[in-house]
Amino acid sequence: MAKKKHDIPWQEVYDYVLACGQVHDPYRFVVTALDEIGDIIPYDQGLAWCLDENRNVCEQHLVNIKARWTNMYIEYYAHLQDDRQGLYAPANEAFGLALVRQVIWANEEETEFVRNYLMARGVKCSLSSVLFDQNGRPCVVITLDRTRSERFSSDKIEIMRLVAAQLGNLYKNFFTDPSSVPGRKRKESDVALAALLTTREREVVDLLCQGLSPSHVADTLFISTSTAYKHIANIYKKLHVSSQQELLVRVLKSR
Repeated sequence: MAKKKHDIPWQEVYDYVLACGQVHDPYRFVVTALDEIGDIIPYDQGLAWCLDENRNVCEQHLVNIKARWTNMYIEYYAHLQDDRQGLYAPANEAFGLALVRQVIWANEEETEFVRNYLMARGVKCSLSSVLFDQNGRPCVVITLDRTRSERFSSDKIEIMRLVAAQLGNLYKNFFTDPSSVPGRKRKESDVALAALLTTREREVVDLLCQGLSPSHVADTLFISTSTAYKHIANIYKKLHVSSQQELLVRVLKSR
């Protein structure tokens, strides 16, 4: 039997990816990704979560969802869910393939979560995608919900796979040192920043800007946690910052 050919609106997909690619702030990028995708994949409710290294939600953007619902999930249901739909469920990036999942909630077991959270919101179907950082860590979750129809068509799922793959690559660029791109000259501010730090300190900065905790930095660089903290203290002193968030802002501004 011949495989069904998907009806993809290539111009709309191109315009969507282009619009996202013109955003140069990680959070605004995620906001744009959710706000604009409705033009090619219509949905009734949507959410985008930015995750830290422990998969805790650090920022969110909601469309037609009251914050009390997502707060309820984060504070209660996220810790109960251990299946493929849970916030802490295994999520691995396959080379060249975006992680996209559709769930028809009427086909799922009627758990407390389904009954008191999803059905209470009128959600019938959810389509989710996950973006990963350069180390394969889940860092963004985008979920589109439908309340008026049962499911997303195979064409819409294929569109989600296509754009999610592109969004994933674009998002990784936020954590890439511009000086490492062949043919790209370093700005004077890049050079000035690099001159302040040792090679090891620059490695630590890169990992911190990817959202890793000091202990994860230590594991990645095969150094002790105390040594990682010493490097971080030196970096903060040299760059006149006092937190990981301030460091990220300082580095992004220099780029």
